[in-house]
Amino acid sequence: MSLPHLLRSTVMVSLLAASSAHAGEAVFAKDGQSVAFTSFFNEDSILRLDLGTRKLETVALGAAVKGQHITSLTSGGDGELLFLTEKAAWVNDAKGTRRLCNVGAVKYPRDLVAAPAKAAGVADWLFLSGPRSAEDGGGGTEFYGRKPGDKAFTSMFCRRVNSVWAGAFASDGRFFFAGEGDLWEGSFDPEPAGGGLGSLSGVRIAPLAMMNTDSGNGGNLWVTQVMPAGKSIYVRLRGTHMGELLRVPMNPVPALDEKSGAMGSLEDHYKYLSKSLASVQRIETSGDDITASAAAVRGGDEVVFFRTRVGGGKWGLMLWSKSTGKAEQVAVEEE
Repeated sequence: MSLPHLLRSTVMVSLLAASSAHAGEAVFAKDGQSVAFTSFFNEDSILRLDLGTRKLETVALGAAVKGQHITSLTSGGDGELLFLTEKAAWVNDAKGTRRLCNVGAVKYPRDLVAAPAKAAGVADWLFLSGPRSAEDGGGGTEFYGRKPGDKAFTSMFCRRVNSVWAGAFASDGRFFFAGEGDLWEGSFDPEPAGGGLGSLSGVRIAPLAMMNTDSGNGGNLWVTQVMPAGKSIYVRLRGTHMGELLRVPMNPVPALDEKSGAMGSLEDHYKYLSKSLASVQRIETSGDDITASAAAVRGGDEVVFFRTRVGGGKWGLMLWSKSTGKAEQVAVEEE
């Protein structure tokens, strides 16, 4: 792949530390100076954009990864780059690239995420999601976990949640995920339960999905990526020929805390959902062209990186700022 033509800009980008770790096609470095993301043109490649110099480079992954489809990126507790292929989870750091563990029985694995040190009971665990069987073809999902040192992933018991995907930890250890098309918050019990490695409980915190059968817009628009950063939860919605990036203010009280109001009576729950929905901010509406998104806090400002089509076979690499409410094109990816 030829390197993109970088855009010159006089806008200074703060290089203070990123404060979140979440699954997806992109992830900020721990120091906030760069963002890594999957290549649009080569499924076995990861690109890294330096946000100070605007230099774009291909991450050296080694021959072992060549030809494999990279489905997800996240960061480890020490800032190492973790990524997922069809058969294994990998780590890339100053020592190079090496296999971390196999995915085990997981079919079509996706949404790799590492729990931060502040995650109660599951610090440094890895999680991912995948279809329950090959026949599902990416439909209903099951959730899997891995304790440090385990050789593969094991199924997690999810209480009354039919599907769990797009898991994401905030820097304080709170866990958010997509379920039934909407945004949820969850908590873990690391003790084995229901035949699984541990259990996950959750509560829906924002009714963001659009569900209909209108042939004019292609129907459902569901949560496909969750990105907590600072005092916000950034969410990517995706549907047929549709897609948006949203911001939802984060409730300072975890949803599973009895003081949150999210789990009281039906009326209380409706009030909680209504407040979340009323606070939603739409920050990008360029449809299903939105890919490779990630969010972080940098220099006291919440920012969202994403990729979107700019024409002529090129993809703009964008950086949205909460303080300005605008997105700036910082570089271009092209074949």
